[in-house]
Amino acid sequence: MIVGCLILNGCMLILNSLLTEFVKDMFSLMANCCTWVRLWREPVRKVTIVLVGLDNAGKTATVKGIQGDPQEDIAPTVGFSKIDIKRDRFEVTIFDLGGGKRIRGIWKNYYAECYGIIFVVDSSDVDRLEETKNTVTEVLRHPRISGKPVLVLANKQDCDGALGEADIIEFLSLEKLVNENKCVCQIEPCSATKGFGKRLDKAIRKGLGWLLSTIAKDFDVLEERIQKDTAEQKAQEEQEKRERAERVRKIREAREQQEREETEREGLPQNQEEEPELHSNPFKPISKLIAENLKKEGLSEIQAKFNKGSQENVVKMKTETSAAASTEEIPQEDIENKRQTPDSTDSAEPGKKKAKKMMLKRKNKVEPSSTEDDVPGSINLPPPPPIGWGTPKVTRLPKLEPLGETERNAQMDQSSKKK
Repeated sequence: MIVGCLILNGCMLILNSLLTEFVKDMFSLMANCCTWVRLWREPVRKVTIVLVGLDNAGKTATVKGIQGDPQEDIAPTVGFSKIDIKRDRFEVTIFDLGGGKRIRGIWKNYYAECYGIIFVVDSSDVDRLEETKNTVTEVLRHPRISGKPVLVLANKQDCDGALGEADIIEFLSLEKLVNENKCVCQIEPCSATKGFGKRLDKAIRKGLGWLLSTIAKDFDVLEERIQKDTAEQKAQEEQEKRERAERVRKIREAREQQEREETEREGLPQNQEEEPELHSNPFKPISKLIAENLKKEGLSEIQAKFNKGSQENVVKMKTETSAAASTEEIPQEDIENKRQTPDSTDSAEPGKKKAKKMMLKRKNKVEPSSTEDDVPGSINLPPPPPIGWGTPKVTRLPKLEPLGETERNAQMDQSSKKK
Protein backbone atom coordinates (compact mmCIF):
# COMPACT_ATOMS: atom_id res chain seq x y z
CA MET A 1 0.00 0.00 0.00
CA ILE A 2 2.77 2.37 0.91
CA VAL A 3 4.72 1.44 -2.24
CA GLY A 4 1.72 2.12 -4.40
CA CYS A 5 1.27 5.58 -2.86
CA LEU A 6 4.91 6.43 -3.48
CA ILE A 7 4.67 5.34 -7.10
CA LEU A 8 1.52 7.41 -7.60
CA ASN A 9 3.13 10.50 -6.06
CA GLY A 10 6.17 10.08 -8.32
CA CYS A 11 3.99 9.83 -11.39
CA MET A 12 2.09 12.94 -10.37
CA LEU A 13 5.32 14.88 -9.88
CA ILE A 14 6.65 13.79 -13.27
CA LEU A 15 3.38 14.67 -14.96
CA ASN A 16 3.30 18.04 -13.23
CA SER A 17 6.83 18.86 -14.33
CA LEU A 18 6.10 17.81 -17.91
CA LEU A 19 2.96 19.89 -17.94
CA THR A 20 4.84 22.87 -16.57
CA GLU A 21 7.53 22.60 -19.25
CA PHE A 22 4.88 22.24 -21.92
CA VAL A 23 3.07 25.35 -20.72
CA LYS A 24 6.35 27.31 -20.64
CA ASP A 25 7.19 26.21 -24.17
CA MET A 26 3.75 27.17 -25.37
CA PHE A 27 3.99 30.60 -23.78
CA SER A 28 7.47 31.07 -25.24
CA LEU A 29 6.25 30.05 -28.69
CA MET A 30 3.31 32.41 -28.45
CA ALA A 31 5.58 35.23 -27.36
CA ASN A 32 7.92 34.58 -30.27
CA CYS A 33 4.98 34.52 -32.64
CA CYS A 34 3.73 37.82 -31.29
CA THR A 35 7.20 39.32 -31.61
CA TRP A 36 7.51 38.06 -35.18
CA VAL A 37 4.09 39.44 -36.08
CA ARG A 38 4.93 42.78 -34.49
CA LEU A 39 8.21 42.97 -36.40
CA TRP A 40 6.50 41.96 -39.63
CA ARG A 41 3.92 44.68 -39.23
CA GLU A 42 6.52 47.36 -38.52
CA PRO A 43 7.24 49.61 -41.49
CA VAL A 44 10.64 49.68 -43.13
CA ARG A 45 12.75 52.32 -41.41
CA LYS A 46 15.32 54.45 -43.17
CA VAL A 47 18.38 55.23 -41.10
CA THR A 48 21.66 56.99 -41.81
CA ILE A 49 24.97 55.92 -40.27
CA VAL A 50 28.24 57.85 -40.43
CA LEU A 51 31.51 55.88 -40.63
CA VAL A 52 34.59 57.89 -39.58
CA GLY A 53 38.17 57.33 -38.47
CA LEU A 54 41.73 58.35 -39.27
CA ASP A 55 43.13 57.90 -42.74
CA ASN A 56 44.43 54.37 -43.49
CA ALA A 57 42.31 52.89 -40.69
CA GLY A 58 40.35 50.58 -43.03
CA LYS A 59 37.06 52.46 -43.37
CA THR A 60 36.58 51.87 -47.10
CA ALA A 61 37.51 48.18 -46.77
CA THR A 62 34.88 47.84 -44.03
CA VAL A 63 32.22 49.50 -46.17
CA LYS A 64 33.04 47.32 -49.17
CA GLY A 65 32.87 44.20 -47.02
CA ILE A 66 29.45 45.20 -45.66
CA GLN A 67 28.22 45.92 -49.18
CA GLY A 68 29.57 42.61 -50.49
CA ASP A 69 32.33 43.92 -52.78
CA PRO A 70 35.89 42.54 -52.78
CA GLN A 71 38.48 44.70 -51.04
CA GLU A 72 40.83 45.11 -54.00
CA ASP A 73 42.58 48.22 -55.33
CA ILE A 74 41.26 50.42 -52.52
CA ALA A 75 42.28 54.07 -52.84
CA PRO A 76 42.10 56.68 -50.08
CA THR A 77 38.69 58.34 -49.90
CA VAL A 78 38.72 61.97 -51.00
CA GLY A 79 35.56 63.63 -49.71
CA PHE A 80 33.01 60.90 -49.06
CA SER A 81 31.34 57.86 -50.57
CA LYS A 82 27.87 56.46 -49.92
CA ILE A 83 26.36 52.99 -49.98
CA ASP A 84 22.78 51.76 -49.48
CA ILE A 85 22.05 48.36 -47.95
CA LYS A 86 19.02 46.59 -46.50
CA ARG A 87 19.22 44.75 -43.17
CA ASP A 88 16.19 43.26 -41.43
CA ARG A 89 13.52 45.99 -41.43
CA PHE A 90 16.01 48.81 -42.12
CA GLU A 91 17.13 50.61 -45.25
CA VAL A 92 20.58 51.76 -44.20
CA THR A 93 22.61 54.54 -45.80
CA ILE A 94 26.27 54.57 -44.74
CA PHE A 95 28.46 57.62 -45.41
CA ASP A 96 32.15 56.77 -45.63
CA LEU A 97 33.93 60.06 -44.84
CA GLY A 98 37.57 60.69 -45.66
CA GLY A 99 39.95 60.65 -42.70
CA GLY A 100 42.66 63.09 -43.82
CA LYS A 101 43.45 66.07 -41.61
CA ARG A 102 42.24 68.55 -44.21
CA ILE A 103 38.89 66.84 -44.71
CA ARG A 104 37.90 66.08 -41.13
CA GLY A 105 36.29 69.50 -40.95
CA ILE A 106 33.36 68.30 -43.08
CA TRP A 107 32.42 65.52 -40.65
CA LYS A 108 30.22 67.87 -38.62
CA ASN A 109 28.04 68.51 -41.68
CA TYR A 110 26.77 64.89 -41.49
CA TYR A 111 26.20 64.62 -37.73
CA ALA A 112 22.70 66.13 -37.75
CA GLU A 113 21.10 63.43 -39.96
CA CYS A 114 22.86 60.34 -38.57
CA TYR A 115 21.15 57.85 -36.20
CA GLY A 116 24.42 56.24 -35.13
CA ILE A 117 28.15 56.36 -35.75
CA ILE A 118 30.86 53.79 -36.52
CA PHE A 119 34.43 54.73 -35.56
CA VAL A 120 37.17 52.59 -37.12
CA VAL A 121 40.50 52.34 -35.28
CA ASP A 122 43.76 50.96 -36.65
CA SER A 123 44.71 48.76 -33.70
CA SER A 124 48.13 47.95 -35.22
CA ASP A 125 49.31 51.60 -35.48
CA VAL A 126 50.38 52.38 -31.93
CA ASP A 127 52.13 55.62 -32.96
CA ARG A 128 48.83 57.27 -33.93
CA LEU A 129 46.78 56.23 -30.90
CA GLU A 130 47.13 59.69 -29.36
CA GLU A 131 45.79 61.30 -32.54
CA THR A 132 43.00 58.73 -32.58
CA LYS A 133 42.12 59.55 -28.97
CA ASN A 134 41.88 63.29 -29.69
CA THR A 135 39.74 62.66 -32.76
CA VAL A 136 37.27 60.30 -31.09
CA THR A 137 37.00 62.68 -28.12
CA GLU A 138 36.15 65.57 -30.46
CA VAL A 139 33.54 63.46 -32.24
CA LEU A 140 31.75 62.17 -29.12
CA ARG A 141 31.68 65.63 -27.51
CA HIS A 142 29.92 67.20 -30.46
CA PRO A 143 26.38 68.24 -29.41
CA ARG A 144 24.80 66.47 -32.41
CA ILE A 145 26.57 63.15 -31.64
CA SER A 146 26.26 63.14 -27.88
CA GLY A 147 23.62 60.60 -26.77
CA LYS A 148 23.66 58.54 -30.00
CA PRO A 149 24.89 54.91 -30.16
CA VAL A 150 28.55 54.42 -31.14
CA LEU A 151 30.20 51.28 -32.54
CA VAL A 152 34.02 51.14 -32.32
CA LEU A 153 35.74 48.66 -34.67
CA ALA A 154 39.29 47.75 -33.61
CA ASN A 155 40.41 46.89 -37.13
CA LYS A 156 43.51 45.06 -38.45
CA GLN A 157 43.57 42.38 -35.78
CA ASP A 158 45.32 40.13 -38.31
CA CYS A 159 48.43 42.37 -38.26
CA ASP A 160 51.37 41.77 -35.92
CA GLY A 161 51.37 43.86 -32.75
CA ALA A 162 47.65 44.67 -32.92
CA LEU A 163 46.17 45.81 -29.60
CA GLY A 164 43.29 43.91 -28.01
CA GLU A 165 39.89 45.15 -26.92
CA ALA A 166 40.94 46.03 -23.36
CA ASP A 167 44.04 47.93 -24.55
CA ILE A 168 42.01 49.98 -27.02
CA ILE A 169 39.50 50.92 -24.30
CA GLU A 170 42.33 51.96 -22.01
CA PHE A 171 44.32 53.96 -24.58
CA LEU A 172 41.27 55.84 -25.87
CA SER A 173 39.62 56.29 -22.46
CA LEU A 174 36.36 55.06 -23.97
CA GLU A 175 34.64 54.31 -20.69
CA LYS A 176 35.13 57.86 -19.48
CA LEU A 177 34.07 59.38 -22.81
CA VAL A 178 30.83 57.42 -23.17
CA ASN A 179 29.82 58.18 -19.59
CA GLU A 180 30.46 61.91 -20.01
CA ASN A 181 28.54 62.16 -23.28
CA LYS A 182 25.85 59.55 -22.43
CA CYS A 183 26.61 57.49 -25.51
CA VAL A 184 25.83 53.77 -25.68
CA CYS A 185 29.05 52.19 -26.94
CA GLN A 186 30.31 48.76 -28.01
CA ILE A 187 33.76 47.76 -29.27
CA GLU A 188 34.42 44.85 -31.65
CA PRO A 189 37.92 43.59 -32.60
CA CYS A 190 37.83 42.71 -36.32
CA SER A 191 39.67 42.41 -39.61
CA ALA A 192 37.93 44.12 -42.55
CA THR A 193 39.97 42.29 -45.20
CA LYS A 194 39.10 38.85 -43.84
CA GLY A 195 36.07 38.48 -46.11
CA PHE A 196 33.13 40.21 -47.71
CA GLY A 197 29.44 39.55 -48.21
CA LYS A 198 28.44 36.26 -46.59
CA ARG A 199 32.04 35.67 -45.52
CA LEU A 200 32.24 39.03 -43.77
CA ASP A 201 34.02 39.05 -40.43
CA LYS A 202 31.54 37.94 -37.77
CA ALA A 203 32.63 40.76 -35.46
CA ILE A 204 31.65 43.39 -38.05
CA ARG A 205 28.34 41.64 -38.69
CA LYS A 206 27.67 41.40 -34.96
CA GLY A 207 28.57 45.04 -34.34
CA LEU A 208 26.32 46.27 -37.17
CA GLY A 209 23.43 44.18 -35.84
CA TRP A 210 23.93 45.63 -32.35
CA LEU A 211 23.96 49.18 -33.71
CA LEU A 212 20.72 48.70 -35.67
CA SER A 213 18.94 47.04 -32.74
CA THR A 214 19.99 49.89 -30.43
CA ILE A 215 18.69 52.42 -32.94
CA ALA A 216 15.40 50.50 -33.20
CA LYS A 217 14.83 50.71 -29.42
CA ASP A 218 15.02 54.53 -29.42
CA PHE A 219 13.98 55.13 -33.01
CA ASP A 220 11.17 57.59 -32.26
CA VAL A 221 13.34 59.69 -29.95
CA LEU A 222 16.23 59.69 -32.41
CA GLU A 223 13.98 60.57 -35.34
CA GLU A 224 12.51 63.56 -33.52
CA ARG A 225 15.97 64.75 -32.54
CA ILE A 226 17.29 64.33 -36.10
CA GLN A 227 14.44 66.37 -37.55
CA LYS A 228 15.14 69.16 -35.09
CA ASP A 229 18.91 69.10 -35.66
CA THR A 230 18.45 69.04 -39.45
CA ALA A 231 16.15 72.07 -39.34
CA GLU A 232 18.61 73.96 -37.15
CA GLN A 233 21.49 73.06 -39.45
CA LYS A 234 19.60 74.29 -42.52
CA ALA A 235 18.76 77.56 -40.77
CA GLN A 236 22.38 77.96 -39.75
CA GLU A 237 23.57 77.32 -43.30
CA GLU A 238 21.11 79.90 -44.65
CA GLN A 239 22.34 82.42 -42.09
CA GLU A 240 25.96 81.77 -43.03
CA LYS A 241 25.04 82.13 -46.70
CA ARG A 242 23.42 85.52 -46.09
CA GLU A 243 26.37 86.69 -44.03
CA ARG A 244 28.78 85.60 -46.74
CA ALA A 245 26.75 87.45 -49.39
CA GLU A 246 26.72 90.56 -47.19
CA ARG A 247 30.50 90.41 -46.79
CA VAL A 248 30.93 90.08 -50.54
CA ARG A 249 28.61 93.05 -51.12
CA LYS A 250 30.53 95.23 -48.68
CA ILE A 251 33.84 94.27 -50.28
CA ARG A 252 32.47 95.11 -53.74
CA GLU A 253 31.11 98.48 -52.56
CA ALA A 254 34.43 99.32 -50.91
CA ARG A 255 36.31 98.46 -54.09
CA GLU A 256 33.96 100.55 -56.24
CA GLN A 257 34.27 103.48 -53.82
CA GLN A 258 38.05 103.22 -53.97
CA GLU A 259 37.97 103.18 -57.78
CA ARG A 260 35.76 106.28 -57.86
CA GLU A 261 38.08 108.12 -55.49
CA GLU A 262 41.10 107.22 -57.59
CA THR A 263 39.30 108.37 -60.75
CA GLU A 264 38.36 111.70 -59.16
CA ARG A 265 41.90 112.14 -57.86
CA GLU A 266 43.38 111.60 -61.31
CA GLY A 267 40.79 113.85 -62.95
CA LEU A 268 39.62 111.26 -65.47
CA PRO A 269 35.98 111.15 -66.63
CA GLN A 270 34.01 108.42 -65.01
CA ASN A 271 32.40 105.77 -67.13
CA GLN A 272 28.67 106.32 -66.82
CA GLU A 273 27.78 103.05 -68.43
CA GLU A 274 26.49 100.48 -66.04
CA GLU A 275 28.42 97.26 -65.85
CA PRO A 276 26.44 94.10 -66.53
CA GLU A 277 25.38 92.22 -63.44
CA LEU A 278 27.58 89.24 -62.74
CA HIS A 279 24.89 87.41 -60.83
CA SER A 280 21.85 88.27 -62.93
CA ASN A 281 18.83 86.05 -62.98
CA PRO A 282 19.38 83.41 -65.73
CA PHE A 283 15.61 82.81 -66.03
CA LYS A 284 13.66 85.16 -68.32
CA PRO A 285 9.96 85.29 -69.28
CA ILE A 286 9.16 83.04 -72.20
CA SER A 287 7.43 85.91 -74.05
CA LYS A 288 10.62 87.96 -73.94
CA LEU A 289 12.71 85.08 -75.23
CA ILE A 290 10.25 84.44 -78.09
CA ALA A 291 10.34 88.12 -79.10
CA GLU A 292 14.14 88.15 -79.09
CA ASN A 293 14.31 84.98 -81.18
CA LEU A 294 11.78 86.33 -83.72
CA LYS A 295 13.76 89.54 -84.01
CA LYS A 296 16.97 87.63 -84.63
CA GLU A 297 15.28 85.40 -87.21
CA GLY A 298 13.81 88.44 -89.04
CA LEU A 299 17.21 90.13 -89.26
CA SER A 300 18.76 86.91 -90.51
CA GLU A 301 16.11 86.52 -93.24
CA ILE A 302 16.56 90.13 -94.42
CA GLN A 303 20.33 89.73 -94.53
CA ALA A 304 20.00 86.46 -96.45
CA LYS A 305 17.63 88.04 -99.00
CA PHE A 306 19.97 91.01 -99.46
CA ASN A 307 22.97 88.74 -99.98
CA LYS A 308 21.00 86.58 -102.42
CA GLY A 309 19.85 89.62 -104.43
CA SER A 310 23.37 91.03 -104.55
CA GLN A 311 24.75 87.75 -105.82
CA GLU A 312 22.03 87.52 -108.51
CA ASN A 313 22.76 91.10 -109.67
CA VAL A 314 26.47 90.40 -109.90
CA VAL A 315 25.90 87.20 -111.88
CA LYS A 316 23.45 88.97 -114.21
CA MET A 317 25.85 91.86 -114.79
CA LYS A 318 28.71 89.48 -115.54
CA THR A 319 26.52 87.56 -118.02
CA GLU A 320 25.43 90.71 -119.85
CA THR A 321 28.98 92.04 -119.94
CA SER A 322 30.40 88.85 -121.41
CA ALA A 323 27.59 88.64 -124.00
CA ALA A 324 28.09 92.26 -125.08
CA ALA A 325 31.84 91.83 -125.28
CA SER A 326 31.57 88.67 -127.39
CA THR A 327 29.04 90.34 -129.71
CA GLU A 328 30.79 93.69 -130.19
CA GLU A 329 34.37 92.50 -130.34
CA ILE A 330 35.96 92.76 -133.79
CA PRO A 331 38.48 90.08 -134.70
CA GLN A 332 42.06 91.18 -134.87
CA GLU A 333 42.41 89.73 -138.39
CA ASP A 334 39.66 92.02 -139.70
CA ILE A 335 41.45 95.04 -138.27
CA GLU A 336 44.68 93.96 -139.93
CA ASN A 337 42.84 93.49 -143.23
CA LYS A 338 41.51 97.01 -142.93
CA ARG A 339 44.99 98.31 -142.32
CA GLN A 340 46.44 96.44 -145.36
CA THR A 341 44.11 97.81 -148.10
CA PRO A 342 45.07 97.19 -151.76
CA ASP A 343 46.79 99.86 -153.85
CA SER A 344 43.70 100.30 -155.97
CA THR A 345 41.96 101.92 -153.00
CA ASP A 346 44.74 104.46 -152.69
CA SER A 347 43.97 105.77 -156.18
CA ALA A 348 40.25 105.93 -155.54
CA GLU A 349 38.39 109.18 -155.50
CA PRO A 350 38.15 111.24 -152.30
CA GLY A 351 34.39 110.90 -152.23
CA LYS A 352 34.55 107.15 -151.98
CA LYS A 353 37.14 107.35 -149.19
CA LYS A 354 34.94 109.72 -147.29
CA ALA A 355 32.02 107.35 -147.57
CA LYS A 356 34.22 104.52 -146.30
CA LYS A 357 35.36 106.61 -143.33
CA MET A 358 31.84 107.53 -142.37
CA MET A 359 30.81 103.91 -142.62
CA LEU A 360 33.57 102.78 -140.24
CA LYS A 361 32.93 105.47 -137.67
CA ARG A 362 29.22 104.76 -137.48
CA LYS A 363 29.41 100.98 -137.49
CA ASN A 364 28.10 100.76 -133.91
CA LYS A 365 24.90 102.53 -134.90
CA VAL A 366 23.86 101.38 -138.38
CA GLU A 367 24.68 98.49 -140.61
CA PRO A 368 26.79 99.51 -143.62
CA SER A 369 24.98 99.07 -146.94
CA SER A 370 26.44 96.89 -149.62
CA THR A 371 27.19 99.20 -152.61
CA GLU A 372 29.26 99.02 -155.74
CA ASP A 373 31.75 101.47 -154.20
CA ASP A 374 32.59 99.16 -151.28
CA VAL A 375 36.14 98.08 -151.00
CA PRO A 376 36.66 94.43 -151.89
CA GLY A 377 37.00 92.29 -148.80
CA SER A 378 34.88 94.53 -146.54
CA ILE A 379 33.18 92.97 -143.50
CA ASN A 380 29.44 92.85 -142.96
CA LEU A 381 28.96 92.70 -139.15
CA PRO A 382 25.66 91.65 -137.58
CA PRO A 383 23.69 94.40 -135.86
CA PRO A 384 25.00 94.86 -132.29
CA PRO A 385 22.58 94.71 -129.36
CA PRO A 386 21.37 98.03 -128.03
CA ILE A 387 23.70 99.51 -125.48
CA GLY A 388 21.84 100.53 -122.37
CA TRP A 389 22.85 102.76 -119.48
CA GLY A 390 23.83 99.74 -117.35
CA THR A 391 26.42 98.38 -119.83
CA PRO A 392 29.94 98.95 -118.47
CA LYS A 393 32.08 101.30 -120.54
CA VAL A 394 34.91 98.80 -120.50
CA THR A 395 33.09 96.58 -123.00
CA ARG A 396 32.74 99.29 -125.67
CA LEU A 397 35.11 99.23 -128.66
CA PRO A 398 38.13 101.55 -128.56
CA LYS A 399 38.62 104.13 -131.24
CA LEU A 400 40.20 102.84 -134.47
CA GLU A 401 43.18 105.17 -134.63
CA PRO A 402 44.98 103.17 -137.39
CA LEU A 403 42.19 104.10 -139.88
CA GLY A 404 43.05 107.76 -139.53
CA GLU A 405 46.69 107.01 -140.29
CA THR A 406 45.68 105.10 -143.44
CA GLU A 407 43.67 108.11 -144.63
CA ARG A 408 46.63 110.44 -144.15
CA ASN A 409 48.88 108.07 -146.09
CA ALA A 410 46.38 108.04 -148.96
CA GLN A 411 46.27 111.85 -149.02
CA MET A 412 50.04 112.04 -149.07
CA ASP A 413 50.18 109.64 -152.03
CA GLN A 414 47.66 111.76 -153.96
CA SER A 415 49.63 114.93 -153.32
CA SER A 416 52.84 113.27 -154.51
CA LYS A 417 51.18 112.11 -157.72
CA LYS A 418 49.90 115.62 -158.49
CA LYS A 419 53.39 116.99 -158.14
